[in-house]
Amino acid sequence: MHLLESAGDRDAALPIELPGNDDGWRDGRRLLWRPDIAALRHQSSSPPSGHVHASPWLHQTFITGRAPPAAELLQLQASKMSAVHIFPGRLVELAPELLELVLSFLTPRDLVSFGRTCRRAAAFIRPDNQILWRRSFLQVFDDPTHAWELLQPTARAGNRDREAHWDWFQEVQRRLTAFNAICHNGNAALLSDPESIITTLLDVLETASYSESTGVNTRISFNLEFLDRIFRSAPNPERIVHDYHRDIESVSLPVEPLNNCNRPITRSMLGRKATVPQWASRFHIFHGMTKREENSVLAKAAARSLIYDWRTTGPNADYGPFLNDKSGIVNWQVLEAATSLMLRIFEGTRGSYLRTPAGFRDSIPCLLPLNPSCKEDWAGVTRIWLGTYAFLDYRALVHYNFANNLEYPMDLGAYEEACGDIMRLKLKINDSDELKYDHRLQTDLPICEDLPVLYFTGSSSGRSTGRPPILVRGSTSLIPGGRQVRWRFIFSYAGADQWQLEGVQPGGIRSGGIFGIWSHCDHDDHSPVGPFCYFPFELCDPSQKSHELVHTDYISLSGM
Repeated sequence: MHLLESAGDRDAALPIELPGNDDGWRDGRRLLWRPDIAALRHQSSSPPSGHVHASPWLHQTFITGRAPPAAELLQLQASKMSAVHIFPGRLVELAPELLELVLSFLTPRDLVSFGRTCRRAAAFIRPDNQILWRRSFLQVFDDPTHAWELLQPTARAGNRDREAHWDWFQEVQRRLTAFNAICHNGNAALLSDPESIITTLLDVLETASYSESTGVNTRISFNLEFLDRIFRSAPNPERIVHDYHRDIESVSLPVEPLNNCNRPITRSMLGRKATVPQWASRFHIFHGMTKREENSVLAKAAARSLIYDWRTTGPNADYGPFLNDKSGIVNWQVLEAATSLMLRIFEGTRGSYLRTPAGFRDSIPCLLPLNPSCKEDWAGVTRIWLGTYAFLDYRALVHYNFANNLEYPMDLGAYEEACGDIMRLKLKINDSDELKYDHRLQTDLPICEDLPVLYFTGSSSGRSTGRPPILVRGSTSLIPGGRQVRWRFIFSYAGADQWQLEGVQPGGIRSGGIFGIWSHCDHDDHSPVGPFCYFPFELCDPSQKSHELVHTDYISLSGM
């Protein structure tokens, strides 16, 4: 089996082509100034015996400061070889530095094609040629070191082993295998090994970073474009999000009979009895709402069965979307349920003048810049936030928690939440001692101390005018592990504390939305609960395009 091919598909072309830019030449230009390579620029008429005269394109680069396209380089080389009666196969007899420079323009697909031409070519692109495979990787993916450098110390320490064992060839192979499994093989490989495929895509997201596009006043990310292209090209992309298990014997029975046992079991069909893998919940959150769940009564029922179950959270989780074991770690299944409900509700409430910031592009850390006038505000608190909340009719909530049982489960799909208006939350950092010692803002759950706890105050208002503003105070901190951000809001009416909102920003520091659970401040028995969401206003405003990326059409699907 040759490099990077899918099992059982030896001659399949990899779906990768060169990006439509010359950004990769920057590394090549640095190489030109090495003393041994610089000497070659002056050899204009008498190439050494057995080597190809390379000065035409080197001279062009030296004079213009720009590299010719990779295809032109190869054409120039072949033309010169013909002039000195050297067969095209002798390209591999170039000095290793020059050959590596030429090959550094090639994407993985082209590199593998070159390796098929002869044994010496295959030997040159061997997997342990990490310098070459790094350059090929960077033709189609973001440099992961940029994302790693943004990690906080605790998260970076947890990532050290990954960094130490990073293999550029294996990462290319792993990512393109996932691409082929989803887009080329009819989802068969996805269903046979979903964890490997989905965790690979999560890794693509976690190593995504922005870079400035030359000549364009915007930012680009090859990783995010790679993920977007998968969902634009896959024959049934929503299966990637929802269908993760085929073995009917190893999961709880679905909430409705299956007509065909070979049909994949979906999480929306399993209700609250199934344990969903953490990687599946995380991927759903980062992907955002699908058309399938938007129109699915079963999906709504499954999410509500978690959010409105009084046993889901409690004092050991600070009444938020955390594990009920005092660890302070995110309960991804509960967070997924809150996200699913609130994205649907926000989408139906926001109006045509706003957008719903969801998906991969709104789910990476440092999406929003640090405020230069308030550098201590690492979480980006000081700004306007837009959001809303939802609640179930109290009679249905009580009935669900007391009369519901496994033998005759209550179908929450038949109920529809009410929701509030889009709320405008204006927050500002406040480091007063009064807030630091406020008993409502204290927690017994552990936090990551890489960054200080931030305290804030503000006010909230809806569309209705004439109402007194709702006062807000709260805190934000890093969750254990140092990747996600925890938020607590206390809402007060007429001087009396009413509601406590416990939320998580799953994308990390200064990323997209906050999702979580609201409850009464005093947490009386059988008090109402529900989901909520808040988003930075900049991400909801369609006129704010600084966070949007250029879609570089660099993945070819012609080999399908």
